[in-house]
Amino acid sequence: MKNSTNSMLDKIRVYKSMTENAVIDLLLNWNNDRKSKDLRTFLSGIFYPDQKAYFEYEGFYVTKTILREEIQLEKGKKPGDIDVMIIPFKKTKIYFERTSVYEIKIVRPTRKNPSRNANSLGVTQVLGLVEDGFPLIGLIHVSITEPLKEEEKMTIKLSTRKANKEFLPEEGKSFEDYFVDIKIDQFPGWSSENQIKRLITYNLPDCIGISSHGLEFYDDGSITICSCDVSYQKVAACSFNPLTSKQTILKIKNHFLKNREKYKLVLNKIPS
Repeated sequence: MKNSTNSMLDKIRVYKSMTENAVIDLLLNWNNDRKSKDLRTFLSGIFYPDQKAYFEYEGFYVTKTILREEIQLEKGKKPGDIDVMIIPFKKTKIYFERTSVYEIKIVRPTRKNPSRNANSLGVTQVLGLVEDGFPLIGLIHVSITEPLKEEEKMTIKLSTRKANKEFLPEEGKSFEDYFVDIKIDQFPGWSSENQIKRLITYNLPDCIGISSHGLEFYDDGSITICSCDVSYQKVAACSFNPLTSKQTILKIKNHFLKNREKYKLVLNKIPS
């Protein structure tokens, strides 16, 4: 998999059907051409609750698709499994009491049905995670949209020169002279924002972080991810669950110690 930020001018967006499990794998292996992976889509539970602590973490132990029975949680309740579980650590300590868990839902809007919703919003599942007593909880929606036709795209201006303090226009030119009109496929970003607006209407507890992203696939094999406007950052930031259970934390620890092979090590990387 190649994640890239190549020019918008030299690639074409394509549709790629992905299962929920494949999307989870992609998000957990995101590297954006970096040497180290990062967990940028899971910041609601590993960054926002305690930003100072985040920068002190050496890394995270990550596992996915864990049946609730594996952690010895009460049977017959939702969710039936935990999509993603992340445990931060330093060299001297593993912070089981700061474990974050995530429910992930896929949305597949089409041009004919742009407002198409996920089959399940995941609201029942995340409320179940609150009752289960997990310390930090996130709900993530991922939109995989159909590419727009050329006439449906939005025209924006793109600078042909990098913007920085050292750049000055050539004599007789202004900054505007370096702009060119390009067309962009705004569907992934619009869909991502549409989903976050839907989720906000459910008035979920503050301890649940809500985030939404759009995946874009291109003909050169590159993948980009777009997120909602920063004005929605507040709802992405979860707080510690007031119903956090010491028993649940102990169950997480026991599962980790007995199933180390199911946990992948991801070193901390500050997202740009």
